[in-house]
Amino acid sequence: MDGRARGSARAVLAFLLAPALVALLVTPARGRSGQGHGHWDATGLLPPLPPRENAALVARFVTNLCDWGALATISTQEGVRGRPFADVLSLSDGPPGKGTGVLYFYLSPLQQSVGNLQVSEAEMDVAKNSLFIRHPEMKTWPSSHNWFFAKLNITNIWVLDYFGGPKIVTPEEYYNATFQ
Repeated sequence: MDGRARGSARAVLAFLLAPALVALLVTPARGRSGQGHGHWDATGLLPPLPPRENAALVARFVTNLCDWGALATISTQEGVRGRPFADVLSLSDGPPGKGTGVLYFYLSPLQQSVGNLQVSEAEMDVAKNSLFIRHPEMKTWPSSHNWFFAKLNITNIWVLDYFGGPKIVTPEEYYNATFQ
């Protein structure tokens, strides 16, 4: 296949997949791994999107709405050391509609991107409750993977929610934004 045909095939594939990907990114979990996953009302609509002028509130809204996120880092693995990569991880900031903004993960040392993430003993119960409410299937994951709870220490936030480039949100603005 020559370069133009390959480019056209990619464009068609991207066109066909884009609506499905957008739907996955903005639709809350319903029914995965059991009844009432995430405690979203299956018949209800998504909560209303906050005004895009309030970037901190949009960031908190998206954080609480999403069950997964991509964590990007620079690889330390032999053969790809120094190259960027991303890993899609289950996450939670608390129950739907009642999140704290603090992102918790349930990770295994077998994953490549988890080297610097840990949670303090004091936050262990909060992390566990936050994650298991949104991801009840985690309770049954094999113990041989040495799962542990982790927390993301947020130092900067870029919100890209509309045209015009990212909006910069400080951690203080982020944690002070609340929604119902």
